Amino acid sequence: MRTMIPALACCAALVAAAPAPAQQADTPVAFTTMVKVAVDDTGRPGVVEAMSPLPDPVRDFVEANTRELEFQPAMIEGQPRGGVTYVVMGVCAVPDGEQMRMAAEYRGNGPGHAGGKPYPDPPRFPVEALKRELGADMTIRYTVRADGSAALDTVDFHDERQRGKGMFERMAREWVGGMRLLPEEVDGQAVSTPVSTPVQLTVARAGTRAAREMLESARRSWADRPECLAAERPSGQAVAAQSPFVVREDAG
Repeated sequence: MRTMIPALACCAALVAAAPAPAQQADTPVAFTTMVKVAVDDTGRPGVVEAMSPLPDPVRDFVEANTRELEFQPAMIEGQPRGGVTYVVMGVCAVPDGEQMRMAAEYRGNGPGHAGGKPYPDPPRFPVEALKRELGADMTIRYTVRADGSAALDTVDFHDERQRGKGMFERMAREWVGGMRLLPEEVDGQAVSTPVSTPVQLTVARAGTRAAREMLESARRSWADRPECLAAERPSGQAVAAQSPFVVREDAG
């Protein structure tokens, strides 16, 4: 699962990709949720279970949309095998009079996160980097082990001139080391999965125009998500990990 985690530091506060803030009753409501999926050896979902607490109608809608996915089954010695993966679905509900139109969009799949969270919490911004007003744009690569722990592989900085690499690498190591995950399974056995997560860390002084613009951009990004655009259309119904189970792009 390839997850973008933007983080904005305003006086040591972090803002990361999370459910949209409180909205007016006539505006779309968007969120992401994790779904546990048992995949058979033909690549079809069997048992599907939304991991987050959701109202029954929303849970049923999310699980029904997840069942429509098709996967390429895992292969062992040339033979297809079933197993378990964790899917992240983006969901948006758009008011339509006294009803809500909903749409869901596949975001990615791979290992799950303990507690049912679709994405990990953002890493802790290094205090020294805040003092020096240093941001970073990087991809953190790690391996989710079969026991649910994670080990850092590499930190790839997108700017060769990145300052303070050491402190950001330490941040990444602590972040990955603190993860508690749900490993994928193949043929009844837990397996390791490589994961890459792009992370953007930006420093802006609280109250400045830059801080306001970044917060507004994060808020507005939800309205432009594919599932919200789909829900707004009349046809709207009322996420990369190197997973062994790959969604078939031509499915459906």
